[in-house]
Amino acid sequence: MRFKSTLILLLVFAGLGSYVYFSEYRGQESRQKTEEAKKKAFQIDDKNVTEISVTYQDRTITGVRKGEHQWEITNPQGVEPDSEEWDRLASNLAATQKEQTVTSDKPELAQYGLDKPVVTINARLKDGKAIGVQYGAENPKKTFTYARLTDSPEVFLTSTTYAKLFQKSLTDLRNKKVMGDFEADDIDSFAIAQAKGNELDLQKNGMDWAIKKPVETNGDSSEATMFLSSVKFAKAADFADPSIDAKAAGLEPPAMRITLHDAKAKADRTLLIGSTKETDKYYAKDAARSPIFIIDKEIPEKAKRPIFDWRDKAIAKIDHDKVDEVEIVRGAEKISMKKSGSDWKLADGRKLQWEKVSALFNALDFEKAKQINDAPKPLNTYGLDKPKLEVTLRQSGKDQFGLKFGSPSKDPDGKYIKTSATPAVMVVSNDLYDKLDVKLDDMVEAPQSAPPPTPATPEKK
Repeated sequence: MRFKSTLILLLVFAGLGSYVYFSEYRGQESRQKTEEAKKKAFQIDDKNVTEISVTYQDRTITGVRKGEHQWEITNPQGVEPDSEEWDRLASNLAATQKEQTVTSDKPELAQYGLDKPVVTINARLKDGKAIGVQYGAENPKKTFTYARLTDSPEVFLTSTTYAKLFQKSLTDLRNKKVMGDFEADDIDSFAIAQAKGNELDLQKNGMDWAIKKPVETNGDSSEATMFLSSVKFAKAADFADPSIDAKAAGLEPPAMRITLHDAKAKADRTLLIGSTKETDKYYAKDAARSPIFIIDKEIPEKAKRPIFDWRDKAIAKIDHDKVDEVEIVRGAEKISMKKSGSDWKLADGRKLQWEKVSALFNALDFEKAKQINDAPKPLNTYGLDKPKLEVTLRQSGKDQFGLKFGSPSKDPDGKYIKTSATPAVMVVSNDLYDKLDVKLDDMVEAPQSAPPPTPATPEKK
């Protein structure tokens, strides 16, 4: 009986808990949504808004929906829209709320700044219905803005946020993308030509990039990818005054021409860059479109960088699994390390510390050249005719990679090197030399000490 009574009490408490949850918490949530719905100035779905006009005292900007997320600016004509901005206008209009009614009986509009509204939003819905809202002055505490619907005398307070969200210039509402839509992954080559005659050509090879001009070498794939991303997402800071034509903007001929080849579209996308009198500002134009933009310095400055910034500065590309011998020569001293199974050993069989050998590979993997001379002078100029240190990696007795260290460079933190992979002479940090200038005793694994002898058990008498 006691168990049955306890079970009944538990069921009663569970029922009460459910009642409290649904009646209080869920009920409160439902009531809150109802109250918020009552506050809405318009009971509409933003997707049903088909036309919006933003009117100021001196101008009107009108956009018409052409698709679910596509708009057209009809006033002024000939201006490309930023459809995302027009979508936001429709969404903000649908979300507009009345916080408090101020008056609804023949209000004196000038008292609330509504005789000359800061901004008026007029819209048309799919069913042909016209709606609108005007925003006037802020209340004395600057916490709300006075507003009224265009078909009602009622003046109400609404959040100042809405008034600011609707105060959009033509620049805000027009397409500010510097280049037409494209996917960076579809670009398989790009070229940068400057009026001074400097030219840079890069071509994609699988996931990597190669420089074709002014010298054929491996490119820095991350730099190429980041540059394409900068072009793809670049937006105009402003637009040129109508009185500025292509010649006045320095675009005929351009100071710089950036050409992207879109493999998917099988077409070139060209960005022309001119100059302005403003510091760090440039005129620019997508060759396929008419507007002349004003852009900041990001793209021009990146495009003008020296060839060194675009090239692959890694000194070695090593497949660790294929290397089975490492030889380090320092003067008359030679250290030869060979792989045996998963271990590394010396010729006399002594085992090497695996992490110390791995550190040699890591040092080569992550080192970047500080300078690269593709047309070097004779090797004795750099102390490379008599190297101070040589490192060779082999597979099955065949050389896979070689590295020689010469004398210190003019850079106080650098040494000249030459690898077997290229005729170029490079400068690397002294740190790489220090990491490869290993001492044999530091590499050998310490022998395990023998365990102490087990003491003899005394005989029982």
